[in-house]
Amino acid sequence: MRLPTAILLAALLAISACKPADVPPPADLVLINGGIYTVDSARTWAQAAAISGNKIIAVGSNTEVQTLIGPNTRVIDLTGRMALPGIHDSHIHPLEGGYEKVWCNLYDSESVAAVTAKLSECTATHPQWLNAVGLDLGLFGLTGPDNSILEDVDFDGYIFVDGSDGHAALVNDKVLKLVGFDENTPDPPGGVIERRTGTRVPNGTVRETARDIVDKRRPPRDLTTSIDAMRDTVRQLNSFGITSIVDLWASEHEYEVYRALDESGDLTLRVQNGLIDDGVFAKHSGEDLVRVLDTRHDFETALIDNDAIKIMVDGVFEGETGAVLHPYLTNGKLGELNHERDVLFERVLRYYDMGLQLHFHTMGDAAVRRALDALEHARKNGDPDHLDRRHSLSHLGLIANEDMQRFPENNAAASFTLVWGFVDEWTLRLEIPVLGEGRVRQLYPIRSVAEAGAIVVGGSDWNYGDLDPLLSIEVGVTRASPYEITDYEVFADEVTDLRTMIDAYTINGAWLTHNDNRLGSIESGKLADIVVYDRNLFEVPPAEISDAVVEFTVFDGKIVYERQSD
Repeated sequence: MRLPTAILLAALLAISACKPADVPPPADLVLINGGIYTVDSARTWAQAAAISGNKIIAVGSNTEVQTLIGPNTRVIDLTGRMALPGIHDSHIHPLEGGYEKVWCNLYDSESVAAVTAKLSECTATHPQWLNAVGLDLGLFGLTGPDNSILEDVDFDGYIFVDGSDGHAALVNDKVLKLVGFDENTPDPPGGVIERRTGTRVPNGTVRETARDIVDKRRPPRDLTTSIDAMRDTVRQLNSFGITSIVDLWASEHEYEVYRALDESGDLTLRVQNGLIDDGVFAKHSGEDLVRVLDTRHDFETALIDNDAIKIMVDGVFEGETGAVLHPYLTNGKLGELNHERDVLFERVLRYYDMGLQLHFHTMGDAAVRRALDALEHARKNGDPDHLDRRHSLSHLGLIANEDMQRFPENNAAASFTLVWGFVDEWTLRLEIPVLGEGRVRQLYPIRSVAEAGAIVVGGSDWNYGDLDPLLSIEVGVTRASPYEITDYEVFADEVTDLRTMIDAYTINGAWLTHNDNRLGSIESGKLADIVVYDRNLFEVPPAEISDAVVEFTVFDGKIVYERQSD
């Protein structure tokens, strides 16, 4: 039975006033009367936790932490609310998300007319380059967008509209001319320049490496603007209980941004940066990449780890660029593997021997197999001192059954973006036509790969997925839309349990970054990263998990976010 707060505090303070001399000094922060799901090895529940400095110093019952309450201790009565370890987002693009507030944001534009209206509105603040994000590719079906829709935008400059999947963009004719894309330009390796029907004339849609070629011609980002955008993003992440991230779209620019925020005291996150490798989508290549890799430690701090690299193995299903083992129904092709086998093996072995953690973008089952093959080759032929490095394969739209057990064999986590793991209009318009209903029912097989022994982690892929981790957690246990009630069939065979999903965003995320000895669970001696929700996730209907609200977030022992009362 929970004691009234006033009585409990009086009793605890009275007891603390006469504590024996061998009791540790009072805590800075104590949480009492809570439902604390510790995520320790026994998945223990506790009532209370005490924090001193940036460390958890006690976890247990109210009585067990009472001697740590002093006159200057801040005591928070959780009144039964649930506490979890701080959330780990193992695949995110924070600076891209931050630029949603800088560039023209189309995420709420649900029709072509709304898109052009928003672009027209944005011309006033984007005089030379009109950069936009969040174009819903589902508005255009399999044919994709055509830059004829931009004719209604009164603008003389360059227009770059990023698609909602991050793998396709729509640009105006002025941009096409700038990069030299015309009817005589072949598709670049690993990319597609879409053409007007019956001709070779580009229609403005560029996919994969073709998009990347255009992207590199955009003006470089201003450091001050990026720092301001990231500062806002960090606050936003904390408001969702996120205290650790793996940034998988990093460059030297991100290195500089994170270090600046840490120096100013505004970095209330633990960050691992994954530099894009010198193949497809490279932000650095050749000697420049070597220079950045050689200097990466100059940008590291206690909160920043730059010992990771990301390799884009394939594309996405909706663009028919995700690499699959069985042909697409629409064109009979197998998608795009971005590297020849020997080239990928050489790159992976090189990075492995440098002691880097490898993160692979793998959407299709052929891409998953190729990445696992490359990782297996590196583990067999590379430096044995690096066998304990922990790697990840991201997205995992499809995985062949025979490849699932290869994740633990290669010390690789299965990193899912489960906020995509349900049937909606996107699925109906862009995935079922190219994959077929049979394969669509096999998408994002989290339960199967977990049962095969893999460490499962979760990532938002924000700004291309929804940032709120509770949305992904809910989808994991329902495989239904967290946004609205629909009649669409769920992926019932891959429904998993809440414990697995919480593990994915806490202790398993800490494992991936080699921090499970100090993060990922609420235990004495670990760093004090904690999120408190307004309700117990185990006690609400699964379809209501995402309705929970973060009450406050503790990072490194300090409250960095606190919900304001209505």
